Amino acid sequence: MKNIAIIGGGISGLFSAYFLHKSGYKVSVYESSKIGVECSYGNAGLTVPSHFEALANPGVLKKGLKWMLNPNSPFFLKPRFDMDLIKWIIRFNSFCTKKNVENNKYFLRDISLYSTSLYKDLMNSTDFDFDYKNTGLLMLCKEEKTLKEEEHLIKEANELGLKGRILNQDDLKQLEPNASFDVLGAAYYEDDGRVQPYDLIIAIKNYLEKEGVVFKEDCTIKDINISNVKIDSIVDNNNNVYYADEFIFTAGVYTSNIAKKFNLNIPMQGGKGFSFKVDKNDALNFTTPMILAEEKVAITPYDSYVNFAGTMMICGEDKSIVQRRVNNIRNASNNYINGLDIKENQMDDLWAGLRPCSPDGIPYIGRSKELSNLIIATGHAMIGISLGPATGKIVTSLINEEKPDLDIEKMNLYRF
Repeated sequence: MKNIAIIGGGISGLFSAYFLHKSGYKVSVYESSKIGVECSYGNAGLTVPSHFEALANPGVLKKGLKWMLNPNSPFFLKPRFDMDLIKWIIRFNSFCTKKNVENNKYFLRDISLYSTSLYKDLMNSTDFDFDYKNTGLLMLCKEEKTLKEEEHLIKEANELGLKGRILNQDDLKQLEPNASFDVLGAAYYEDDGRVQPYDLIIAIKNYLEKEGVVFKEDCTIKDINISNVKIDSIVDNNNNVYYADEFIFTAGVYTSNIAKKFNLNIPMQGGKGFSFKVDKNDALNFTTPMILAEEKVAITPYDSYVNFAGTMMICGEDKSIVQRRVNNIRNASNNYINGLDIKENQMDDLWAGLRPCSPDGIPYIGRSKELSNLIIATGHAMIGISLGPATGKIVTSLINEEKPDLDIEKMNLYRF
């Protein structure tokens, strides 16, 4: 039985551990903090086949410097002199094209639908309980121009075989009769859904611990020992040495620095996002997750509370809470939802995390050519929760030396 070491205890690491355990391997997970508290924790929890446009797309480039240098915009670049950042920006801008969107939309659709089908299969499993709902997703639009853009995207989604339609105010009222929105209309993507990310991760962890999977928390991997073109062992911050047959790095944005030890170039920047929770009230009496289209704020309702998440700050590895950015999320939400007046003291569980963003908006999943027992899975940006099960299944196929269920060439580790 092979020993598998997984470095990174977020959604990709946990789903990799789950499917590898189900395949009969002995699995250990190493996490630098606590399981599930990094990028996966404050995630909006959306499963989004509707996000078939890569993060690098013409819409972002069009807003360009106007957005990237405005600290109040949904997408802000904090200026700093860093050659990795400069190279990333140049590459990112080069991928903000229609061609990049066209080249990747079928792949992003396929991997998202594959992951959604795995979520539905897991709901029927008795291994662990979690709350997944195929709720659909609303893109709420205040401006005519944005609604027109969404009409175009809905048409494209329909051509890709995805279910979606434009809703006017009456349609919105029919879908959500107990809430009211100050918008012109919305796009409704019916294939989308939501989970509670942290609860899901803890449910998987609890199941795997009972099954004998080892979890090492507060365990930062600081060094790698290599011999005969293989990783021999990993070393943590307390100089403990851990041996395994295969090593899988699912450490989010930090994987980029680790990869440099193998002379592997996988450019990434941390896209800092923020989130907070608000208890349900009359204004928040709806069940469909939504994104405020102009402000890029995601609002996800659960049974007793609603999660608000948004913004993308490219600012290195700084995870501090920026109150102004949090207030921007709050103010935008108050402006879109009638009767909503979130006060600062009502915002609970404030969180900031770093989404691992590749320059072309496509994840990295694959086996190293230089080190035969190394696999990397990272770079999921804002769709990590959405692609969690698919990532775990693909990693397991690579360990099993089987062909994955879909073509993963787009996620090639060596494309840059």
